[in-house]
Amino acid sequence: MLDLWIDIGEYMDAILLAAGTSQRMGAGVDKQLTRLAGKPVMIFSLERLINHKSIDRVIVTAAPGNIESITAMLADYSLENCCMVVEGGSTRQASVTCGLEHVSSERVLIHEGARPLIDDELIDRVLSINADCVVPTVPIPFTVAVGGDTMSAELERSELHNVQLPQAFTTEIIKQAHEIAQQKNQVATEDSVLVHRIGYEVVFVEGSNKNIKITHPEDLVIAERLIFGDS
Repeated sequence: MLDLWIDIGEYMDAILLAAGTSQRMGAGVDKQLTRLAGKPVMIFSLERLINHKSIDRVIVTAAPGNIESITAMLADYSLENCCMVVEGGSTRQASVTCGLEHVSSERVLIHEGARPLIDDELIDRVLSINADCVVPTVPIPFTVAVGGDTMSAELERSELHNVQLPQAFTTEIIKQAHEIAQQKNQVATEDSVLVHRIGYEVVFVEGSNKNIKITHPEDLVIAERLIFGDS
C-alpha cells in the first residue's frame, strides 16, 4: 500500500506549461489561448490549480510573444496576484527547466495549459501520495503494435499506461533529472521519464478519462461537451 502524504496543505508551487507552438491545431492558432466555453483554455487549468487548497502559486511558462497577452489575461480573470509569468523554452522540456528555476517549494506540481478538465479529486490523488514522483494514468483500451510498415511485435496492453498530468515531484529530484538530461543531451516528452532514468521510483495513481489534452481542433468540441455535461 502506498504511503499517504501527511500534510497536503503545505506551501506548494505549481508550473503550468503554456509555451507550446500548437502546430497540430493549425497555422496561427495558440491552443492555450483558444476559447473554450467562453474562456481561454489555459484559464480552466489555472483556476483549478490556484483554487486548490495545497497550491499557493502558479508559475506560467509562456512563449516570448505571448507574455504580455497572458499577463493581461491573468488580470482580466483576477489571477495576477497568485501567478508568475516567465519565458519558456524552445521545447517542452526546456520550458519545464525555465519554470523550475522559480520554484521555491519542496514539492512541485507540473501541469499543461492544454489539459483544461482537471478537478480537485484528481489533484488530491496526485498530491496525497508520499513519493518523489507521482503520475496519473488511465488504461489503454486498444491493441498497440510495434513496427514500421509491418508489425514486428505486440505489446501487452494490461501493462501499458496512458500518462497524464498533473504530476507531482520532489523539487530537488526533478531539478536534478533535468540537469542530468541537459548534460547528456537526453530528450523526453514528459518529466516522469527523466526521473525514472536517474533511478527514482515513479508511482502511478488513477487518472481521469475526462482529462483530455487539447491537441486537434476537434478536441475543443469534445472538451466543451464534457464541460456542459457536468453542469
